[in-house]
Parts: sequence; C-alpha cells; structure tokens
Amino acid sequence: MTLRLAVACVALALSCALPVAPAFAQSAQQACAGDIAAYCQGIPQGGGKIAACLRANEQKLSPACRQGMAQMAGMMKEVVAACEDDLHRFCAGAAPGTAKECLRANFRELSMPCKRELFEAKKAM
Repeated sequence: MTLRLAVACVALALSCALPVAPAFAQSAQQACAGDIAAYCQGIPQGGGKIAACLRANEQKLSPACRQGMAQMAGMMKEVVAACEDDLHRFCAGAAPGTAKECLRANFRELSMPCKRELFEAKKAM
C-alpha cells in the first residue's frame, strides 16, 4: 500500500462521519482536548489538520493523549488493512483528502470486512 493511501485512511478516520477512537473509557479526542486547546488552537477541523498539529507537538502531549493516539493508530491499521482493496477499487483516482467522501459514496459496495472494521471503529467511539 502506498503512503498516500495510508495517510488518506488516517485522515478518513480522524475527520469522517464514521469516527474512530480508542476502545477505552476516553476517546482520543477527549484525551487530547487539553492538548488541542494548548497547541492547536485556531487549527480548523477536517483533512487531518488537528492530527498533523498533534504529531508536530508530540513531545509536548499529555500521556493520556499519546496513549489515545497510539490506540487510534492501532485501530487504523486494522481499518486500512480491511479497506485497502476497496480504496483501490473505488477511490484510486480520488483527490488527496477525499477518501472519506469516496468511501461514503460507495458504502453499499464496500466489502464486508471493510464495513465491519468501520462499524467496529465507530462503535468504539
């Protein structure tokens, strides 16, 4: 899988209507709320901009935020693996940052493993 495709999947998870969060009491967004306010104030949501800001400030992040981001990354690996063929099939020509819309538009046609991982990710929110 290409790096561009992996980045698109991560952006998908961080900004789409199928939210992805770690499966523990606090979501990554909740765990990182203070860090977002401190280091990413004024950064607009969408397109993975907040995630990029958090990664740029990784050394300053609270332990809870780091843990949330690590758990989200693990979950995203599962989503990426399950949806890789679907992304190639339906979204190969999609512009960068539009994987979310592409998968949403083709949701009925997605493979069951992809749908299942997206569902599990949403359920973990």
